[in-house]
Amino acid sequence: MRAQNSAAPSGDVTIGMFEGTPEYCLGEIPYPLFGGGPSRGPDDITLQLSLKLIYENHGHETIILPPWIHYLTRMTVAGQNGSTVLRSRGNGGMDGNKVMAMSRPDLSFSIIAAGKFAWYTGVEGVVIPVLDHSSGLDLRGKTVQIVMTRDFRSLAPEVVEKLNEKWKDYGTVWTGVAESDTLTFQIPKEPETRNCITLVAK
Repeated sequence: MRAQNSAAPSGDVTIGMFEGTPEYCLGEIPYPLFGGGPSRGPDDITLQLSLKLIYENHGHETIILPPWIHYLTRMTVAGQNGSTVLRSRGNGGMDGNKVMAMSRPDLSFSIIAAGKFAWYTGVEGVVIPVLDHSSGLDLRGKTVQIVMTRDFRSLAPEVVEKLNEKWKDYGTVWTGVAESDTLTFQIPKEPETRNCITLVAK
């Protein structure tokens, strides 16, 4: 594990982000696969939005993308200043000694040729409070924008240098910060809600 300093996103690698099926939950929600949150009142509405991601290589050489060390997803509401953090998570980085013992990149790495992309195979999504009576929040009928940032600096520079020599037949290890396109969608004025706790129980 090592401390990470903030860095500007690189244009070499970007994240394509696609909206999955939205689910508007009325009242309490089950422990969501993609993040928790505070308790909801019986008349509150929460959007659980699944996302599909791809990593796109805009560079001129094949890259070896390590697992991310941290990601942050923010939401901006059209017509309002500032943004809201929807999800923030870190994983502590990679064990350099274990990685150096590998003869080639394993399945935890993504190898992406120049001008190509790779689907992110993990489950991803965000939880968005739409109607919260306790705070007065009401996003019904609003247009929201979501941007995701992922930090791939999970290996120390000296390890990366050695890996680039060892794995040169597979590509170059990429350790930077990637940002997604902006995902824009409108929340319905009268979203169709369901009791998500009951659905899980069944």
